[in-house]
Amino acid sequence: MKILFVIAHVFYNEPLGAMILSGVCRKAGHTTRLAVLDQKNLPAVLNSFDPDLVAYSTMSADLGAFAQADRMVSSWTNSLGRRPARIMGGPHPTYFPQVLDDLGLNAICIGDGDRAMMRIVDALAAGRTLDGIPNILTPSHRSPAKEVIEDLDSIPFADRALFYDAAPDMLRQGIRSFLTQRGCPFKCTYCFNHAFNTMFKGEGRKLLRRRSIDNLFEEIKQVQGAWPTLRYIRFADDVFVIKKDEWLEEFAERYPKEIGIPFYCLIRANNLTEDIAELLFKSGCRSIAMSIESGIDHIRNLVLKRNMSDDLMLESFRLAQRYGLNAFANTILGLPGTSLDDDFRSYQFAKRLNPAAPTFSIFCPYPGTELTDYALKKGVLDPAINFSDVNYWTTSVLTNYTPDEKHQMYRLMKLAPIFCKLPSSWDGFLRLLIRLPLTPVYSVIGTIFHVYLLGGKIFPKAIPHNPFNLVKEILRSISYILHKA
Repeated sequence: MKILFVIAHVFYNEPLGAMILSGVCRKAGHTTRLAVLDQKNLPAVLNSFDPDLVAYSTMSADLGAFAQADRMVSSWTNSLGRRPARIMGGPHPTYFPQVLDDLGLNAICIGDGDRAMMRIVDALAAGRTLDGIPNILTPSHRSPAKEVIEDLDSIPFADRALFYDAAPDMLRQGIRSFLTQRGCPFKCTYCFNHAFNTMFKGEGRKLLRRRSIDNLFEEIKQVQGAWPTLRYIRFADDVFVIKKDEWLEEFAERYPKEIGIPFYCLIRANNLTEDIAELLFKSGCRSIAMSIESGIDHIRNLVLKRNMSDDLMLESFRLAQRYGLNAFANTILGLPGTSLDDDFRSYQFAKRLNPAAPTFSIFCPYPGTELTDYALKKGVLDPAINFSDVNYWTTSVLTNYTPDEKHQMYRLMKLAPIFCKLPSSWDGFLRLLIRLPLTPVYSVIGTIFHVYLLGGKIFPKAIPHNPFNLVKEILRSISYILHKA
């Protein structure tokens, strides 16, 4: 059977979900291919590949693009004597199953799709209905059994060839992504994880699951051999370290000897204790994502439920600097219940923490999250909002800001990373600059600085440092971010 996976766009993060499912399918002898909507080649791929199954991997922010793509697929199938099945997985269908009816799909997948994918393929090949497959909703079967994959070692490795065949330009950058675990125990209100845990908890299901180190290292070594441009590893777990345990101690002991490639991972500030910072550095970690989210204590802890005091944040960032862990630290502007002055205070707090790569985004309401419900209850978010029209790079969609305040917030988002690296005496100049109607100029300058922070501080040497490649990556990044905005 021929399966076409469809994703929205290509940036630096490999689409591990589609790649892992492709690995599952190819191991069973099926043929797979990837289409990228931003490349605007879906009709050509459909004609050349002629798939039996089209599988969309969708986040809520990209739903509009997938709805348009599905119309293309439907138009293409109308010219055939058969109708290839169309299914959707990823965060959006997991939390908004009504997309099954909205797009008239054959099925959607909620949660883990590794086993479900093969059951779908086997059922289609045998001419059977998709009803009754765990985690799969169909028009005639709306309450499937739920399952999570507890033995992550049983899942085939991500299919890198799928991605690099579709995006060969990404081969020249040396970042490769891997997952060490699935699940997150925390309850940040802006994230889907708390909703996932509520949906799948119970019946003895293990929601926090980790691969064995042998299995993880086998995949990394395989990628080293097949894609020798690997120069930096990105562990893409929602959280890489929760506490010091036997797994982390063994990892820290073996990784420098068996792998020896610098890596990046995500960690919460309240988990970065001195003994963990020491183990991370010993193992080869050279950069981390450790979000700030808000510089306002009560917003960070009562609204976002981060449970981190100012003093804890300050100490965690000092530890990161002491152990040479370059911190990529995001702060969210325009949170429900805040003002433009609060955003400026958040910028000043981020500056005080002095992360290696300070970044800023604007609150993007994801449907179904606690923070979005909070915004609706406060009356600062239009209940009729089209969630597919918003993302982190657009102006705020909250109704409590004036148009001028929204533009100032956007300019602050673009300029704040630069001013975090300047003396505090420049803050008055920043207040003046964000009042000037120079948004396109700030967008370009801010994006170039963002690329510099990623390439120079977080993933050093991952991109070959010759002028041609640097200019090409900068232009590609500007095009991507401005397109999303």
